[in-house]
Amino acid sequence: MTGSRSIARRVVNGVGWAVAVAGAALALLIGGPLVLGDHPHTDLSGSMEPAISPGDVVIDEGIEPWEARVGDIVTFRDPQDESKLLTHRVVATKDTGSHIWFVTKGDANNTREHWRVAATGEIGRVVYTVPWVGHVAVLTRSKLGWALLVGVPLLLIAIEELVRIWRPRGRPGEGSSTRGAA
Repeated sequence: MTGSRSIARRVVNGVGWAVAVAGAALALLIGGPLVLGDHPHTDLSGSMEPAISPGDVVIDEGIEPWEARVGDIVTFRDPQDESKLLTHRVVATKDTGSHIWFVTKGDANNTREHWRVAATGEIGRVVYTVPWVGHVAVLTRSKLGWALLVGVPLLLIAIEELVRIWRPRGRPGEGSSTRGAA
């Protein structure tokens, strides 16, 4: 019986370490760019499939508008709704001196956006994406998601501690070493 407990404990420890390492890697992938001045955001639209899927976290580097090239995927303010960000592919650009005009299109869209930004402004260029992690970020914005992501781990820790407290212990002298014996 103790052998199967030992194996189970090793499996649980291994899974725990795997989750911890995966969490640390995700934190570096998403949080690391913040230190460098890059900007992560979650894409939920599906307009850039298959390059960017809904739920992917997109990591943008800030660039000056004249640095964007045809074929780049850029993030910019929606010309129809300034409160939203769009991430689409550059189809054409035109430099008028004071402004850069862009034509962009989502890979999965039929329509194009025509917009401009001051030549001294800033837009984002996609550096890389982290698949699916954005779903977790969106989930944390709901009460249920917050409860699942914070409450469940806390509950599991509490259960583990209660089991540890209430677990029957061996009698003194059972399995103890004979250190100190002459």
